[in-house]
Formats: sequence, C-alpha cells, structure tokens
Amino acid sequence: MPFNPQATAMMLQTQTTLDTWLPATWEEFVKIADSPASAKLKGYYYSGRMRFERMSTGSDHSKDHTIIILSVGLYAALQGIPINGHDGCSFRKVGFDEFQPDASYYIGDSADAIPWGTRVIDLEQYPLPNLVIEIADTSLADDLGEKRLQYEDLGIPEYWIVNVQAMQILAFAIAPDSSIRRIRESQMLPGLKLEILEQALQRSRQETQSATTAWLMKQFRG
Repeated sequence: MPFNPQATAMMLQTQTTLDTWLPATWEEFVKIADSPASAKLKGYYYSGRMRFERMSTGSDHSKDHTIIILSVGLYAALQGIPINGHDGCSFRKVGFDEFQPDASYYIGDSADAIPWGTRVIDLEQYPLPNLVIEIADTSLADDLGEKRLQYEDLGIPEYWIVNVQAMQILAFAIAPDSSIRRIRESQMLPGLKLEILEQALQRSRQETQSATTAWLMKQFRG
C-alpha cells in the first residue's frame, strides 16, 4: 500500500501513536509534517524516530506560556538585550532533526538572524536559537528525556522546561566544552534569575497577568 501522508496525519490525530517516538525515515516524517492535515500538530524528528503531539489548547499551559513570553520579553527590553522570539516555530536540519519548541529565542548578535518570510527555519542556512523553552503540562517526561537529549546533541546553549503543575523551571546550559549543567540563572539573558519567573508563575495563580507583569517590572528594575 502506498504511503499516504494525509491519512497517516489523520491517524496520528486520533490514535495513541500521538506523543510517542516512532521509527521513521526522514522522508516519511517530512511527508506527514508538511501535510495540511498536520497543521495542528507539533513535530519532532531525532535519531531516526519521529514524534507528533497536539498543539496544546489547555488553559493552564497557555497561561504559563503567556507569562513566560511576557517575562522574557520584558526582561530583555528593560535590560537592553537584543532579542527576537518565535512561538511554536519549526526548525529543520534536513535528514537529521526537526523540533518545534513552545518558544525559542535568538539573542544578542544573532537576534536578527532569521529574515521575515521564513517559514521553517533551515539549520543548514541559519544558526540554532540561543534559548528554547518547552511548557510541560502533560509532556514533562518527554521534555526531560528525549527532547532534552535532542537539544543537547544539537548544541543549543540553553533549554528551559516549565513544569506547569509544580510552577517550577528546570533549566540546562551547554558550556563551550560541551559539558551540561543545571542553572538557576540564565546564561543567555545575564542576570535573569529563574526564581523570579517561578514566583511570577505562582502569583499568576492568584492574580491577573497584568498584575503579575507589574510585579515583574519592579523586580527587573531592582
């Protein structure tokens, strides 16, 4: 039976094969990832396997996603750090890797690396983002596992996992010597303490996002 990417994409949306790493060739993955039927799916390809998951529509996930984006943008603006962020953007290294983090950032000298008009970011042509962030409501195990390994193997300098249930940020940095360590202060956004962002997540459970943002401004201004 010939491979049918649209039918496979529909199957992925309705069967238990979502949220699972499946053996696949690069060509099989791309046919599914680029099919219109996959428009509401996030796709990953790593080490000869593919994973598709639904773009989260849950309230808790989306609220924490908003708080994190607000926090990063506000901190960069107040500190004068050049930054450009992407929300759910696809990054592709043809034949080897694809990933679609909840948020990603180009920072400093690379802030303007990606021109307008770019759809999927070709990693053979453009640099890796400096920071990737996954908002983990139901995907914590995979965000800590296979996705973390993929980001580390690629050499992405900094990776955050926002644990929605625990209101906690797990962050990792890759040093120039390729060693990996846990961090509690961003290396890509110098001076940004992750404890402040965790407090913002906690406050957002009890107050509006505008109130939390006002509190963040006071913390960031010192």
